[in-house]
Amino acid sequence: MNTLTVQGMHCDACKKIIRMELDDAGLAEQIVDIELLPDERGCITLQESTSPETKDHITTVVNAIEGYSVV
Repeated sequence: MNTLTVQGMHCDACKKIIRMELDDAGLAEQIVDIELLPDERGCITLQESTSPETKDHITTVVNAIEGYSVV
């Protein structure tokens, strides 16, 4: 499975913020799901066909959001 772990997520609003930013960047079609994990973390599940370059772009977009970082 193609996933990214995000530090700083703690509620449904966090999921919406990340989804909105990825949508604004034209990356919404790459996202299968965004879920919350324990310890203020979240998991972004990506399409299996997501290229390494697109995954890097998603990481850059998430890291640019204040309070969130891909770990």
